[in-house]
Amino acid sequence: MCKDSTSNCHKHPGYPEGRWLHFLILRVVCEEPLHGYGIIKKIEELSEGRHEIKSGTMYTTLRRMEKKGLLKSEWEESESGPDKRVYSATEEGREHLKRWLEMIKERKRMMEKMTSFYEKEFGNEE
Repeated sequence: MCKDSTSNCHKHPGYPEGRWLHFLILRVVCEEPLHGYGIIKKIEELSEGRHEIKSGTMYTTLRRMEKKGLLKSEWEESESGPDKRVYSATEEGREHLKRWLEMIKERKRMMEKMTSFYEKEFGNEE
């Protein structure tokens, strides 16, 4: 999913691949329903530029998530330009996001323990 010679979003250390994009999309559309381009821009903003997702990747992922029942979409009429498909989270999508958040909280606790150990053991060595 990351932009290198073989994939589609900006590769940055520390960002797990695979379902991470699903997590980010659900996070964004739980806040407000958006069209694909709006989701891309919001993810770029939230990730401070660490995720630059190609539109092809985004729309394929959105379709797959909709098929799995995590998202729903409806067409929004536009007075200036083509109509846009707007995505929002389903109840199943919201539950999926809650499970992800619990996993992230657990990993955060584990990382805080590891960081604390390394700081005690190695001080400010870089």
